[in-house]
Amino acid sequence: MVDFNSFPVSDLNPEGVTVRQVLPACGAFVFTFPKGEGRLSAEMHDGALDIYPLGEGRWLGMDVTCLGTRAAVFSWFFETADGRSCGVKMGVLPGIRTRIALPVAEVTQGKNLFLRRTPGKLKSVTQGAPIDYREAVRFVVKSERAPEDVTFRIDSVCVYEGEPDFPVETRTLVDEFGQKAIADWPGKTKTYAEMEARMKKVLSDPAPDRGDDGRSRWGGDLSLRLTEGNGFFTLEKWNGRYLLADPDGYAFFSTGLDCVNIDGDANLEGIRCLAGEIDPDSAGWVHGEFFSWHRHNLWRVFGADYNEKWREMTARRMVKWGFNTVACWSDVEFARERSIPHVVIMHGYPKTGTYIFRDFPDVFAPEFTENAAGWAKQILPHRDDASLIGYFLGNEPQWAFVNGLNIAAFALECEESSYSRRALIEFMRERYASIDELNTAWGSDYTCFEDMDRPVRARRFTKEGLRVLNLFSEEMIRAYIRIPSEAIRAFDPNHLNLGIRYAWLSSKELAAGSEFTDVFSFNCYSMDPTESIENFSSLVGKPVMIGEFHFGALDRGLDATGIRGVTSQAERGAAYRYYMQKAAAHPMCLGAHYFTLNDQAYLGRFDGENYQIGVVDVTQRPYEDFEAGIIETHREIYDIAEGKKPADARKAEEIPAIFF
Repeated sequence: MVDFNSFPVSDLNPEGVTVRQVLPACGAFVFTFPKGEGRLSAEMHDGALDIYPLGEGRWLGMDVTCLGTRAAVFSWFFETADGRSCGVKMGVLPGIRTRIALPVAEVTQGKNLFLRRTPGKLKSVTQGAPIDYREAVRFVVKSERAPEDVTFRIDSVCVYEGEPDFPVETRTLVDEFGQKAIADWPGKTKTYAEMEARMKKVLSDPAPDRGDDGRSRWGGDLSLRLTEGNGFFTLEKWNGRYLLADPDGYAFFSTGLDCVNIDGDANLEGIRCLAGEIDPDSAGWVHGEFFSWHRHNLWRVFGADYNEKWREMTARRMVKWGFNTVACWSDVEFARERSIPHVVIMHGYPKTGTYIFRDFPDVFAPEFTENAAGWAKQILPHRDDASLIGYFLGNEPQWAFVNGLNIAAFALECEESSYSRRALIEFMRERYASIDELNTAWGSDYTCFEDMDRPVRARRFTKEGLRVLNLFSEEMIRAYIRIPSEAIRAFDPNHLNLGIRYAWLSSKELAAGSEFTDVFSFNCYSMDPTESIENFSSLVGKPVMIGEFHFGALDRGLDATGIRGVTSQAERGAAYRYYMQKAAAHPMCLGAHYFTLNDQAYLGRFDGENYQIGVVDVTQRPYEDFEAGIIETHREIYDIAEGKKPADARKAEEIPAIFF
């Protein structure tokens, strides 16, 4: 371990950040980022911070304490002289001294988008394309825009020879219900009796009837029949716009809810000391060190029958709220037993022994085609299910998180040879009359086409070379979509292929392969989805479905808003109405699915997310103002989609989001 606590504060180059050295003897500093903005930087030379060298097997670490009352974002980056950067942003719980450490190899290789969670830390996300740390000229520490000032104390900045340990102090951060213990708010559950009465009332009240609101048995619009119905959901065009038709032929706009299950699993590995006392016999224990207070609270009220009681309670609420789709990562049996329209998301994605970049497989390998055929069989139990709308191939592939990614360039850079690289060589052989012609265009020095089957830094090629590589990137992405799509269609001709749910349009090459799906899907965390719908649908020429969006607020319970933040629960309702009206009004949009039913665990789910994004909290209490906005939205959604009513909702008051 190399300790540089004597690192002089003058070398940190604060930009818009207040710096205070509180313990000069041990190098402790307090940094305040006004509204989360500003940055600190230290100059680097030949892969070293001052005299402290980095290296592939080393970890750069420090002990950080968030001195506010909410979780905050802590980010660090390496920057190169030509403006490239790569680093990690992560969430830190308030008031807990947390050791955070970055393996230097992650910067150089960039193999993992999400880093393994270590004790005390929340979620970590890699940002930017990988760079060689020896190219870095600057090391940067910053936060992210926030509703209030963000203050960190940093102790013990070190370079470790290997992974360090991650000590966590003992402090109870959640109460017996799993709520944040160190804060209060209107509607916070204070007693077991209050929670029990609320849950049981949902089951004792008269059950709502979907037919009372002019909806078909599937949640379609009884006033507009598009087809005679063929027993499955179909894609139709009506009056200049796309709509789904339910199995009986009625117009259907998908208003969905993701993660319709008990959920809320908290990853307590290494942080049991933050959780207080937990009943060892509770049904809340899911597996290993994962514990769900959501499940625990239901078990306390309903006993061994808690799952069936939750299903009945949730089915009633889905009708009350007006959701007509059980969306991704949900209890599929719950939906099938009640004939609720639903989607499935395929588990995993066809794999290969060699990967091109992150999770992008060697798509031209025979192994990819063989594994796709086996992977596709998981659709067989759903093949004849009338309530299934369709299937998503996957979700947010990690390779697509780099803007302007040239996946073919990574095929050239891989240390291992691959079928994809050899297919790339054949592509170039057909494009160029000779290797000399390619060398002239690319600024390369290959001796023959076969010479391309060796690792090389593609960045050194000319713009023309990179442009041509991007042409082959499209071929790679097309194969990535085509081969699994054809495999699953062979087993299931009845349901819609909804695509792969990209995180955003990181490059136009993502459109490749869309000709093999019925719908193009993506996740859209905006206040207004119109621009994204327009961009995607124009690019692919087919209708789209939004797989995820959400809004959180800081007036109830949790510390983090999620990817979009607003001022209150009432503004969450306004934001939902505005977003869904914009989606429904667009002629190319088939539906949008809200993420999620439940708030996330305060101590963090498997990867550390702990967002206030649920329709209900950990005690099964709905956020009433948000709930009211959802009900109002769904009551008018078909009037919006069919042009009977203008999309006239107001835009909600947004605040800087806290998310990681």
